[in-house]
Amino acid sequence: GASLASMTTIRVSFCLNAGAKAGQPLATVVARDSATEALLQAASNKLRLKKREAASAHLYVWSTGVRVDLAAADISGCVADGDLVVVGFGEPFAGKQPAAAAAGSDLRAWEARWEARSADLALVEWRDAVAMNRALGRLSTLLEHPAHRGRLVSHAQQRRLPSASYLGHNLYADTLRSFESLAAAAREAEAAASPAELAFLAGWAERGAPQVVVSYVSGATPTLAHELCHARYALLPPYRGAVDAAWARHEQLLCKWMADLGYHASRHADEFGAYLLTEPHAFWRGRVAPREAAELRAVLAAALGEPL
Repeated sequence: GASLASMTTIRVSFCLNAGAKAGQPLATVVARDSATEALLQAASNKLRLKKREAASAHLYVWSTGVRVDLAAADISGCVADGDLVVVGFGEPFAGKQPAAAAAGSDLRAWEARWEARSADLALVEWRDAVAMNRALGRLSTLLEHPAHRGRLVSHAQQRRLPSASYLGHNLYADTLRSFESLAAAAREAEAAASPAELAFLAGWAERGAPQVVVSYVSGATPTLAHELCHARYALLPPYRGAVDAAWARHEQLLCKWMADLGYHASRHADEFGAYLLTEPHAFWRGRVAPREAAELRAVLAAALGEPL
C-alpha cells in the first residue's frame, strides 16, 4: 500500500471551505506529529475555532479533494508536505473534486468503479479514502503489517493502524481468500467482516476473482503509479526477478528502515521496487545514492517489457 508509517516533518497550510476567503491559506504549521488528532488541533488553534466548530469540522486536501478520515490514527497516507488543508463544517467541498466528479458524475451516486485491465488484474477507483479504507484497511493489514501479517485484527484495532489512511491498496487473490476464511471463523462480532468488506469481496468474485486488485482514490495518480508496480511484481516474472536481485544487494542496509515504514519483511522487495520507480531521489535521504538509484531504475524499466 501507499503510505508511510512514520512521517517526517511536513509543512501544512490551512484554509476555510466557505466564505470570502475560501481556498486562501490563512495559517501554516510545521507538523512533527502524524496523528490525525494533532492535525485537527492545529487547525482549530490556527483558525481559532470554537469547540462546537472543531467538533463538527471536516478536513479535506485542497489539491486532491480527498477527505481526511478523522477516525484514522494518522494522516501519513493522506496529507503530504506543502498541502493546503481545507476546514469545512458539513457544507459541500468547494475545492477540486476527484476526476469522476469533474467529468460530470454525482459523487453520491458511486463509491467504487471496477476496471478489468486483464484477466489477472482489476483496478478499482474509489470515490474517497474513507470509503476505500473502510472496505480494504484490514485486508492490507493482513497482507503487509510487520506485526499483524496473517492475522485478522478487530475493526477497533484497525482504526489505529497505518492502512486506515492509505490512498491506495495492492491486494491479491490469496490475501482475499485468507481474509474470507478468517472473517468467517471470527468468534467476535468486532472481527467479523463488515458490509463494506463483504461488498468488495463480492465484487471481486463477480469479476472472476482476478489474481491482483489495485485500488486507489480518484485523482491520486502518483498512488496509482506506485500500486501498479506491485501488480507488475506479482504478474511479470522478469520484473520480479530484477527487483529481487536489486533488493538482495540492499536488504542488509534497508531492512530495518522498510520495517519502520510499516512493511512486513515479505513485502520489502516489492515495496523497494515500487519506491525506486516512483519516488524522487530525496525520498531515500542518502540511503541509496542518486546515481545508483538511476541505474537501478534503468534495470527495472528494462525488465518491465510490455506495460500492463
